[in-house]
Amino acid sequence: MRLLPKSTLSSITLIALLAVILISLAVLQYRWSGRVSEAEQERMHTSLLASMNQFRLQLNSEFQQLGFLFQPNADVISRKDWAQYAASCGIALDGLDYDLVRNVYLWIPGQAGPQLLRLNRDLEGFEVIEWPARIQNIRNRYNRFFANPSRPAAEIRPFIWAIHYRVPLMIRPLVTAALAGNTSSPAVQFAGCVLLDLNLETIREELFPELAKKSFGGPDGFMYHVAVVGGSDPGSILYKSDSKMSISALTDPDAKISLMEIPRNRIRARGNRPPNAIPDPEMPLEANPPAFTQFPPETPPPGGMRGMGPIPFEDQNASWSLVAQHRKGSLEAAVMDVRRKNLALSFGSLLLLSLSMALIVVSARRAQRFAQLQMDFVAGISHELRTPLTVICSAGDNLAEGVTGNSSDSARKYGKLIRNEGRNLTRMIEQTLQFASLQHGRGTYNMQPESINRIAEVALKQTKPLLEEAGFSVEKSLATNLPPIHVDSSALSRVIQNLIQNAIKYSDKSHRLIFRTFKTDSKRGSEVLLSIEDEGMGISGEDLPHIFEPFYRSNSAGSLQIRGTGLGLHIVRETLAAMGGSIDVKTAPGKGSTFTIHFPSQPISSEETASNSNEDYPDHAV
Repeated sequence: MRLLPKSTLSSITLIALLAVILISLAVLQYRWSGRVSEAEQERMHTSLLASMNQFRLQLNSEFQQLGFLFQPNADVISRKDWAQYAASCGIALDGLDYDLVRNVYLWIPGQAGPQLLRLNRDLEGFEVIEWPARIQNIRNRYNRFFANPSRPAAEIRPFIWAIHYRVPLMIRPLVTAALAGNTSSPAVQFAGCVLLDLNLETIREELFPELAKKSFGGPDGFMYHVAVVGGSDPGSILYKSDSKMSISALTDPDAKISLMEIPRNRIRARGNRPPNAIPDPEMPLEANPPAFTQFPPETPPPGGMRGMGPIPFEDQNASWSLVAQHRKGSLEAAVMDVRRKNLALSFGSLLLLSLSMALIVVSARRAQRFAQLQMDFVAGISHELRTPLTVICSAGDNLAEGVTGNSSDSARKYGKLIRNEGRNLTRMIEQTLQFASLQHGRGTYNMQPESINRIAEVALKQTKPLLEEAGFSVEKSLATNLPPIHVDSSALSRVIQNLIQNAIKYSDKSHRLIFRTFKTDSKRGSEVLLSIEDEGMGISGEDLPHIFEPFYRSNSAGSLQIRGTGLGLHIVRETLAAMGGSIDVKTAPGKGSTFTIHFPSQPISSEETASNSNEDYPDHAV
């Protein structure tokens, strides 16, 4: 004796199997979440380092821009035309986005020894001043370069800016280099130094916040607390993104990098020097070196641009450092918080699925069976009705045409009634079958390049009896030399006939149709259009958004007892879409409707051009 039906046992077995699968998934989810968390922490750390490197690159770029703007060219150095350099410095200062430069100094040899000059913008030149106490260490460090200007110290880097962050100050030795005779090395002449006194207050209050916002900012603010620390002492904080940033974020951050690039780690390109660049004493010369070129005062020498970056610091181990810590305390804490939330959501979803699994399986099986019965019923009843309908239509045609020999008006009247009703039933069945075919994707189309004018003429010819019986007049305006469209001509003809029948069904007092074909260019490219305009009832604004939905029938159609299934316009739209076309409508209640079919045009061949040019589609009425 069987306790349960076979289908019930299979359902229980399936549910139990799915429950085991869900439990296994929960275990795997927990294990994999740990691995995903590790990968996520690594990804976040990599992303953090990328943001920090972006901060560093942008900071170095700002200093490099300063070096480019304030470097004197070779002509100024060789002629010692400091007035021209003062004018250039004034222009550069006016173009800065930030007030980064406090003073511009020139340290040059004098008759009584080296002297320091400061830019005076009011005098439009440089004036001699005493050495400020805050940059005395710079004087002590570089003073030896003035001992023998014709042969400066070997460690001098003539085309490189250096920055001393403690001041802060940027310095660049000024040299001229030229090739004399057949010598294999350039003659280097030391002309002094240019010093840019940087505004630390601007760097701290404007530059650092802006760079931090660009590198770490987001829609929800800063994901990380960032700070810039000067030197090796964590207490010397130059900038903090959050005033409440803890000391632990400075001493034990998630990431820390030096903000200064190290020249010894730089790969220098030696083979791409411009042909007119000033020779670099640190680079080997070519076998046939070019002659030394003086550049115009307003043009910086290309050779100097190579020396803009990276900008070395005087103490790499104690330079500015950028530290960052996640606002949740650490990257690990942030990742664990996300993991806990993900596990809670995952286990909650799995629990909900396990409780509703049985109902879902049973309901799915019942719904599948019910849907199959529906489709079988529609297909079966449609085919069963087609045979008697064919007989009815044939008998109606015989009566209407007087083939039976009964010439009375009554016989013709009933014959027309039988024929019309048979056609209506046949049309509804065809629409039902076509709708079922579209729903299951069984529609097949023989796509070929076709003339839209020929298809429109065929559709009008096939619907001519209906139009004449309804008393409709048709006006045609079919453009010549239209490019072909890629369609199934039979399917498009059925679409046009459907629209014509729709216009007849919803006609008002005016029985007039206007057919137009034309070409237009839109955002989607070149298109061939066919419009069918009637002067019927029109469509209300309430019904317009739904007319292409399946089974939709307006209230006015029901009140006027207009027959239909609500499938016609839906089938039209779906058929056109399957062939790469589209349809739109312009309408107003009581003023009729204009349905326009759009198809992308196809390239036209010379033979098709000649064929189209021979077509004659004059404006006339059917």
